[in-house]
This record gives sequence, structure tokens and C-alpha cells, in this order.
Amino acid sequence: MTAVIENLDFYCVDYGQRVADSLMRGDKKIPGDDVATLVTRMLSVLHENGVYAALLYMVWKRHNGTKRERQTATALDDILIGRPGDQSFLRLEPLEFSLKDSPDALTVGKTLSRSLEDVFLAKELLNRTLTYLRYHAKTGK
Repeated sequence: MTAVIENLDFYCVDYGQRVADSLMRGDKKIPGDDVATLVTRMLSVLHENGVYAALLYMVWKRHNGTKRERQTATALDDILIGRPGDQSFLRLEPLEFSLKDSPDALTVGKTLSRSLEDVFLAKELLNRTLTYLRYHAKTGK
């Protein structure tokens, strides 16, 4: 029997690009510098305070930031966290996080924090995804 090993970095690249495309393309295009600024701040919170704090920061910006910050935070929440049944990043089956009963970003953070292994994996995956997103935003591609 052969085990299937998922390349998790592929998902980080893919979802970083999805967020960049949703924000920097189309009629509601947000400048890459604005996207990069918010993502850099979120990365800082993630590194200093962990996954739950980064998700809390994202939710706060979704409701209390400037118009561009709200748009960016909304895209991050929808594409990376999502709702039950979505194909959002942290809800992907290969990641094996038990997030079926987590209706929003803050509940996702609480659920992940129940397992040290899950929270460390989620932190690494979010770190990589946000880093790729920041590079896409800075290059404008």
C-alpha cells in the first residue's frame, strides 16, 4: 500500500495566489502596497502572538479597518478560513483539521488551539501562505 504525501507548500502557494488575484484584479482592484501592508502586520501578529491573535486581528480589520483593509481582511477570511463546507484553505481535507463545527474565524482559532500539533501546523501554513501573498502583492502579480 502506498501512502499519499501531500505537498502542503503547493496549497500555500495556490491560496496565496488566490487571495492576491481576488484583491488585485477586477473592478475593485486594491493596490499591492496596501495588501502587502496589512499582510505584513498580520504576519507580525502571527509571529509574535500566534494563530488565534492573527485571526482576531483579521476579524478586527474586517470590521474596523479602512475600506481597503476591510476588503483585504474579508478576502483573507473567506479564502483562507471560510465557513463549514467551503473549500477554503484551512478547511481542505488533506490538512485534516477538525473544523466542521467551527462557523467563523475565531472559532477556528479556538478549535486549532486544542491540539498543539494542529496549531503549529496551522501557524506554519498561514505563515507561508501570507508570505507568498505578500510577495505577489509587492510584485503586483
